[in-house]
Amino acid sequence: MKATNKIKTTEVSTILGMSLLLFLLGLLAYVLAITNSAAKEIKEQLVVDVYFRDDAREIDVRRLEKELLSMPAVIAANYISKDSAKAILMEQQGEDVFEIIDGINPLKQLIVVNLGTEYVNKDSAAVFKETLLAKNEYIIDEVFYNQAHFLEIGQSFNKLKLFLVIAALLLLIIAILLINNTIRLAVFSKRFLIRTMQLVGAKSSFIRRPFLRSSIVQGIISAFIGILLLLGAGYLLSEFNPQSIESITSSAKVFDHEMLLIGYIFGGMIISGILISYISTFFALNKYLWIKTDKLF
Repeated sequence: MKATNKIKTTEVSTILGMSLLLFLLGLLAYVLAITNSAAKEIKEQLVVDVYFRDDAREIDVRRLEKELLSMPAVIAANYISKDSAKAILMEQQGEDVFEIIDGINPLKQLIVVNLGTEYVNKDSAAVFKETLLAKNEYIIDEVFYNQAHFLEIGQSFNKLKLFLVIAALLLLIIAILLINNTIRLAVFSKRFLIRTMQLVGAKSSFIRRPFLRSSIVQGIISAFIGILLLLGAGYLLSEFNPQSIESITSSAKVFDHEMLLIGYIFGGMIISGILISYISTFFALNKYLWIKTDKLF
């Protein structure tokens, strides 16, 4: 009776330990995904301004706009005429901003370019600038972008993502070692049952089957508990910060993206739970399948 209770206690400890591990891994995965989304959104807001010569014809500028939109590096390219640039500046600075220069419009026509996330770095932006100037130097006056922003944003998010990945790996290694020890204890408590089955002629595959089947069930149960904990954390977050729910449901596209992301995380938690439990049980069993009888005690 005591042995049975001890086995059940060990199994419960294993499930709770894996549940906590999977919850933390799921949480880190979600934070990493949110960080990637935030980095993408911020990077895509950075712009490259392409200014044109005063004698550049609008038809040539419009042609270049179409060429830019066809480039894989470009996600948006918007033409702004001299008059539109003047109207924007007057709206921002006031209508009297041009009075000191007798109403003359010194602004240039330009194209505001937004690059894709993977191209928002110092090297890619420099290559983009050189390529653009090499083919259109006769109409382009200047290609300007804030090099410091391109450099700092990429480095900042890369450091944060590296920190999260290292934290997740360390957590995974520590937790697997702890869970592996717990499973080894569970198998250790059944070592005499294993030896009895061997003595009556049971093959190793037959002995492993119920243990491995039980490990899969434990992994699934742990994953679902971890998922419930993650949902609970999400509910608490929505209670303290209702804006988080509003941002998710702001549009059908954002909602679908969030649901797909959560689905991937939940699926990863279930697969991870099964693999961790299965592999740990498999290797723990191997020890007691080949151990000598005198070492069982």
